[in-house]
Amino acid sequence: RTVAAHGIVLGDDGQKMSKSKGNYPDVNEVFDRDGSDAMRWFLMSSPILRGGNLIVTEQGIREGVRQAMLPMWNAYSFLRLYASQPAEFSTDSTNVLDRYILAKLREAVENTTAALDATDVASATDEIRTFCDALTNWYVRRSRNRFWEGDTVHPEAFNTLYTVLETLSRVASPLLPMTTEVIWRGLTGERSVHLTDWPDASALPEDPQLVEAMDAVRSISSSASSLRKAHKLRNRLPLPKLTVAMPNASALQDFTSIIADEVNVKDVELTDDVASV
Repeated sequence: RTVAAHGIVLGDDGQKMSKSKGNYPDVNEVFDRDGSDAMRWFLMSSPILRGGNLIVTEQGIREGVRQAMLPMWNAYSFLRLYASQPAEFSTDSTNVLDRYILAKLREAVENTTAALDATDVASATDEIRTFCDALTNWYVRRSRNRFWEGDTVHPEAFNTLYTVLETLSRVASPLLPMTTEVIWRGLTGERSVHLTDWPDASALPEDPQLVEAMDAVRSISSSASSLRKAHKLRNRLPLPKLTVAMPNASALQDFTSIIADEVNVKDVELTDDVASV
């Protein structure tokens, strides 16, 4: 690909980056504060790989920490903190959240592999970033009670999170080599993520219908939360009903309880008639 040749690297003042102007963050300070993976991610996910201009700022570099490094590390720390027994690789869980994140992971592995095979590094970072959002802001958050529900142990939840992190570390290793190395070695006790096999997507369950439905549930929940904020209705205030109008809304019938719990409403009504709302 040659599109990157058309982009220009600019300093934090919008001018062409120049050593004499010093209009860019000190690299050593970035490495000391955020690590080399942050800078690597910033460059690999930047517009310059799509033919656009790249403005080098500290905020932009730290965004990589927020988008991928912290979500992975937080999920790993969560597993280590709450797992009362060693977790193992398993895809057998029947829990709908476990099935969703595993099927979502399969798609992420397939799409990231295809992007890297085509040397489309920026798209590969998009896949990892999107999956990390689903992992931490939906799966782990919605599964918290299964991780610490009194004396009840849910080994399938820990095994699923272990499986996701072990596989995610492998598929993200070319993009975040240092972060994934620490996480993968901590999970497996083996020598290096960079010396193991690339993940096989077929080892993970395939369920595109579930992924599509749960992604729609996530989007609906986000939109409903935005409506609450716009009308200054705090999340703790229960509302009587939420009406969801979208094509093929009936496909979400099995997930209305999740939507109701997520946005704190007593009833969720589904309708295909968008114009009627």
